[in-house]
Amino acid sequence: MAALILSFAGAALGGSFGAVGAMAGRLVGALAGSVVDRALFGARPPDGPRLKDLDVMSSTEGAPIPRIYGRMRVAGQVIWATKLTEQASGGGKGGARQRTYSYTANVAVGLCEGPIAGIGRIWADGKELDQRGKTIRVHRGTGDQPADPLIVAKEGAGETPAYRDLAYVVFEQLGLDDFGSRIPQLTIEVIRPVGRLEPMVRSLVVIPGATEFGYEPGIHAREQGYGRSAPETRHTTRDGSDFSVALDEAQALCPNLEGVSLVVAWFGDDLRAGHCTIRPAVERREKEVAGLEWLSAGETRATARLVSEVDGTPAYGGSPSDATVIRAIRDLKERGLEVTLIPFVMMDIPPENGLPDPQTGAADQPAHPWRGRITCDPAPGRPGSPDGSAAADTEISGFLGTAAAADFAVAGDAVAYAGPDEWRYRRFALHMATLAKAAGGVDAFLLGSEMVGLTRIRGASGHPFVDGLVDLAGETRTLLPDAVLTYAADWTEYGGQARGGDLDFPLDPLWASAHVGAVGIDWYAPLADRRDATAGSPYDRAALAAEVAAGEGFDWFYASDLDRAAGTRTPITDGLGKPWVWRQKDMLSWWSEPHLPRVGGVETAPTAWVPRSKPVWLTELGCPAVDRGANRPSVFPDPKSSESGLPPFSNGDRDDLMQRRLLEAVLGRFDPAFGATEAQNPVSALYGGRMVDPARTALWAFDARPWPAFPRATDVWADGAGWDTAHWLNGRLGAAPVGDLIRTVLADVGLTAVDTDGVEGVVDGFTIDRPMTARDALEGLARAFGVDCLERGDRLVFTGRTGGPAAVFAPDALVDDEERPPLAVTRGETADLPAELSIAYAETEADFRASAVTSRRIAGGAARVSGLTLAAAADPGEMALRAEALLHRLWSSRDSAAFALPPSALRLEPGDVLRLAAPGGDVDVTLTALEGTLLRRVEAEGAAPPVRARKPRPARRAYATPAGDGRPAVAILDLPPLTEAEPVPLSLLAAASDPWRGPYSVWRGGEGLGDEAVATLERPSLMGRTLSALAGGRPWLWDRGAGVTVELVTGALSGEPEAAVFGGANACAIRHGDDGWEVLQFRDAVLVAERTYVLRRLIRGQRGTEHLTGPVPAGAEIVMLGGPLASLGTGLDLVGRPFRYRVGSSVLLAADPAVAEVEATAGLAALTPFAPVHARARREAGGIRIGWTRRTRLGGDGWDLAEIGLGEAAERYLLTIRDGGGAALRSVETTVPEHLYPAADELADFGASQPAIRVSVQQVSAVAGPGRALDALLSF
Repeated sequence: MAALILSFAGAALGGSFGAVGAMAGRLVGALAGSVVDRALFGARPPDGPRLKDLDVMSSTEGAPIPRIYGRMRVAGQVIWATKLTEQASGGGKGGARQRTYSYTANVAVGLCEGPIAGIGRIWADGKELDQRGKTIRVHRGTGDQPADPLIVAKEGAGETPAYRDLAYVVFEQLGLDDFGSRIPQLTIEVIRPVGRLEPMVRSLVVIPGATEFGYEPGIHAREQGYGRSAPETRHTTRDGSDFSVALDEAQALCPNLEGVSLVVAWFGDDLRAGHCTIRPAVERREKEVAGLEWLSAGETRATARLVSEVDGTPAYGGSPSDATVIRAIRDLKERGLEVTLIPFVMMDIPPENGLPDPQTGAADQPAHPWRGRITCDPAPGRPGSPDGSAAADTEISGFLGTAAAADFAVAGDAVAYAGPDEWRYRRFALHMATLAKAAGGVDAFLLGSEMVGLTRIRGASGHPFVDGLVDLAGETRTLLPDAVLTYAADWTEYGGQARGGDLDFPLDPLWASAHVGAVGIDWYAPLADRRDATAGSPYDRAALAAEVAAGEGFDWFYASDLDRAAGTRTPITDGLGKPWVWRQKDMLSWWSEPHLPRVGGVETAPTAWVPRSKPVWLTELGCPAVDRGANRPSVFPDPKSSESGLPPFSNGDRDDLMQRRLLEAVLGRFDPAFGATEAQNPVSALYGGRMVDPARTALWAFDARPWPAFPRATDVWADGAGWDTAHWLNGRLGAAPVGDLIRTVLADVGLTAVDTDGVEGVVDGFTIDRPMTARDALEGLARAFGVDCLERGDRLVFTGRTGGPAAVFAPDALVDDEERPPLAVTRGETADLPAELSIAYAETEADFRASAVTSRRIAGGAARVSGLTLAAAADPGEMALRAEALLHRLWSSRDSAAFALPPSALRLEPGDVLRLAAPGGDVDVTLTALEGTLLRRVEAEGAAPPVRARKPRPARRAYATPAGDGRPAVAILDLPPLTEAEPVPLSLLAAASDPWRGPYSVWRGGEGLGDEAVATLERPSLMGRTLSALAGGRPWLWDRGAGVTVELVTGALSGEPEAAVFGGANACAIRHGDDGWEVLQFRDAVLVAERTYVLRRLIRGQRGTEHLTGPVPAGAEIVMLGGPLASLGTGLDLVGRPFRYRVGSSVLLAADPAVAEVEATAGLAALTPFAPVHARARREAGGIRIGWTRRTRLGGDGWDLAEIGLGEAAERYLLTIRDGGGAALRSVETTVPEHLYPAADELADFGASQPAIRVSVQQVSAVAGPGRALDALLSF
């Protein structure tokens, strides 16, 4: 089907990727002046790149180095590694813990020939590897890259290759615990842009604008309960927040990126200017993010406006938090990017809002409309409109408000406001300017954008909103003295406004203002008017570029939608010879000429605009990635919005190439670095720059939510469904347009005299996996995308068979050749044609796994099945369309023709389509061979008309976002000894999180000291909180009450038999506020909800905690003592000292927001003797003999012991005699568990013999002193 090689370039095209192939090229090149046909390819099937379903990483000497184009997943080769490093933990002196081992590896993986732009995701054993906290260095494969420092350290400076021109990745101390203590199979997403667009990009608009913390450079998690978290600012496996990862990729993909425009949104609530307030809003009331607090303009989450909902979910994200905006601006500046801040009004007007529509008078305003619809009430042109009167001045004044720059002040990383209590436009804009000031300034600031419904309103004199913008510019200048100020006008707004015979230039006072440094235009002008019958390719870059100053909005316009449907164009003319004043696209004339308003068709004095005085900034330039997007680049898909729509005559299919070609056309029209001429973009003598500043052309839009998490994570972001056909550049920049791919492959073998502009289609990536000729590499791709190649002058021209006929001939116009009939037509055997054709490829959205699409032909008698395999990654819809078109071309080309053309057809070349007009119907043929001079003998084959089949839209594949990075739940317990091991830990630490990101390290700090690591938790503790109150109980007895409901952070519980409980099973500690921890046990654990249990049949007050058997409120911490716990030390030097403990993943720094921080002071609970039991007394001759039974902290759990161990250095007791009110009367120490209270002492203490006495008995520790007391009233 496709032809790629001609004689003059045969040798060059045969040039091998690492092997000699020139002879094959010359052989193919012998077919001079013709299109190479299928017969040649069929005789020698090309041995092209192979599609491998996620190849296996290996280490093979002499393995070929692949070449990558676009974005592909690569297995690579291990080019260097060290022996595994072993770390041991656990065990220890006197301990019963099992000793465990973990392993790490240092490994370098060669990827492909460089240079590359960078890498994306990494898969380990088929699962995405969480790169956070891992040391991963990417060497891009440049010709001057240095050797990796780790390899140098291990091998020596003189022994380490730099692997120049090889892209490779070094993993340093990669943990292997999750991979069976072995190096996993690693596959890596490699990105090497080959498109023309990427180097042309110099500025991007960063959205979404409505995102509470989406611009946060740091990683923070949303806290969803005790120890549980979910992602908030990081939804990818890359190491960084969403914002950081997205900007990293933007800078990698666009090597000439100089600036970023940051969109920050507040919300308007009414299209009637006088009623509209503009305020920050939040998406939900209940939301807690670790380390971040949402604050904007003094509003908190509790007081801010709540965005409306659509189908139970927020219609928008919330407004960005002020502090996040400040940090984002600083981050962008640290990257070396120029920053433009765009205050952006989003209209949050839900359906059935009950607000009168100023445009139509309807009872409800349209849902979620464009801010450009804000206007006076009624709108201009409607009966009763205040337009042109003082009432309009009043309404606009109300919309603007009265806030002034002096009302704002920077207070650290916040903005303080002391102005009037109003939420109007000036407060919004000046607040944003103050945020920019707090961030250290910005390079440019927009006073607003696309408020066309307001700038067109006339007051009693002039345009009040424009006057308000001029005043606002002056106020903003006091806050941002060094920033360039401008306003982003809609492309229909920046110039003249016609009202009958009147003409005005409403924005000229603003453009002429001394405070405004540029003319801002959001450029969404149509660059095409394509329909099904329109000739030529919709992707013709030159034609699109020509339409920048031609076509609709320049030469003609449609007076109505009916005229558009009928194709009835009205020329743009002017009786005074100045048609440019009516041309919305005639930017050059508008910029170059004085502006003379007209009244009744008569010109008046010029406005304040000075021709060529200021540059034009295209503050937004975009195109939806949709079929015929150039017909109306401003439209977008958004089901909730009344503005949602498709370009005229579009079928709604995704079309990435359309987006690319329009952007390339406009950028190339204005940027001299990419071909713009002086005539197209002249230099001003007044300021020395171009009319359109190429560095300030900002492409709409690049999202701070990185691809592929956005758009695939639809459970996180509801607007992802619109990505396919909207303006987003994420996931499209870095792809490989087929024409650019062919051009780059040929350039890699030294062939640069090629033209691939006529090739259509986009793949995401392409691989050449081993040495082969360029022909072999590209032929499969050319077949799939219908690419032909022909010699034209001194160049090879690659084209797609999509255009209409180059000429039309009737059969009688053909030349009568004596050697053959005028027209000979031959039809091939249908049995040789496929009835079914499949294309195998790597599906990008399925993590580059091998996939296939199939096209079937219903009619015809063929039964063959054919297939084509591409080493390319692509969208399933694109591949399905290519399969359909290829099958269609194969069947259409079964007819061949031979005839002769007259001298008038000398301009025709191989590859052109010729239409033969015949009474039985026109027949299109593609010229495959031409020979002769005046009499040109022709061979042709049937030409397939362009297929305009609908692309099937595949279901969006879900994306598994990584687990949250929240802080763990942490509890520090001062408990009696839980085991017989000595020395006894003074404090124990429990930590758990869901998800668990352990092992967790414990750092101790305080007292002016730095943090030191003191413990590690390999597994989560079993801990949680009580959901119900626990009633008071009696110690040591089975409690058959209602029990307590407990929710665990993670893990599970189970009941145990009573004998096991008596043996120590199911022990836990529950916190009694500041009084300490009670140890109790339970027999039954009944699961009642996820991670939630009811614990029943309790034994309270265990291990010397019988003094803490009172009631416990809901919300108390509970820790299972059989789970992992970390000792915080045994040294007595720790006692009484306040410390700060930080607990978090061992790969994080101690100050990371995902690290929990608690304060605690070690006590002596672990060394304090238990209270004695069984107090008793009897009166005898000498007095009262008081006795008791001692207990022990250590070694007292055996049932058969004759005597329990002492557990202390010496046996000592403190006996206190108390009066009836509990006051101490006498204290004595004894070394045995009894004492004779002499009668004389009784008489001295009480004055008489007592029937009962109150006593307290404490065992005394040499370290902790008196222990817990046994209080008893003893009768005798």
